Amino acid sequence: MPKTMDKRAQARRMARVQRAHETEQPIPRRGATEQKRAPQKRAPQKRKRGGFMGFIQTFPVLTSIILIAVLAGAGVFTYNYAYQHKLGPFAPKPLVQAVCNLKTHHCNKAPIMFINVHKTYIATIHTVRGNIVIQLDAKDTPITVNNFVFLSENHYYNGTYFWRVEIPGKPSPLDNQPSVLQLIQGGSVTKNGQDPSSSPGYKFNDEKVVGNYTTGTVAMANAGPNTNGAQFFIDTGDNSKYFSKSYTIFGKVISGLDVAKKIQPQDKILYISIQVK
Repeated sequence: MPKTMDKRAQARRMARVQRAHETEQPIPRRGATEQKRAPQKRAPQKRKRGGFMGFIQTFPVLTSIILIAVLAGAGVFTYNYAYQHKLGPFAPKPLVQAVCNLKTHHCNKAPIMFINVHKTYIATIHTVRGNIVIQLDAKDTPITVNNFVFLSENHYYNGTYFWRVEIPGKPSPLDNQPSVLQLIQGGSVTKNGQDPSSSPGYKFNDEKVVGNYTTGTVAMANAGPNTNGAQFFIDTGDNSKYFSKSYTIFGKVISGLDVAKKIQPQDKILYISIQVK
């Protein structure tokens, strides 16, 4: 009986051991290296920017429209500014001064304005009898003074004639009748004042007459309204009651009036010098 109980007990013990081997899992020892689980990769995400760059990323079409509008506005502004201020392609072409041929006494056009009306111009007419000094009126007659200064400085008057001398009671060179006038007229390229139509090659308009044709006044000679050119006259006496105000007065003799009264027909102008103050 004891032997049988021992065999049964031994069989049961063996059965428990077998079951334990079938169901129990080995317990890893503390400190053993565990296999790490590989992390799952994620798709990279674009980082959103803030501010102006963020606006461009968010609204690319709207940004393009705004940019085009800004550039168009800048272009229109630049165009208008250049047009108003005459810049770039709108800049005026530089003015070219007139040119005179001294052999023919012909100028290609009337001179452009170059004098300073705020300055004083003194003209000295050098003659075979002496010098006649004239203060020119640039303020009241800028066009006429500009013309006279231009012709003088370009030697147009060199060698021209005082062809007309009017003395009361003496025959006038115009009609050979006794004259009532007192004046000398010069600036002619011919001895009788009959300049060719090519001299000086242009005509310019009258200016408002300031003053009267009193002794010493200097005025432009003409053949009618707005036909001024190169010839001028000096009043050696008071001619105010004989002339209508149709001859532009552009200067006054300040020295040498006695020389003017000595001038004879066909006396030459040697040259005219200009002083600016």
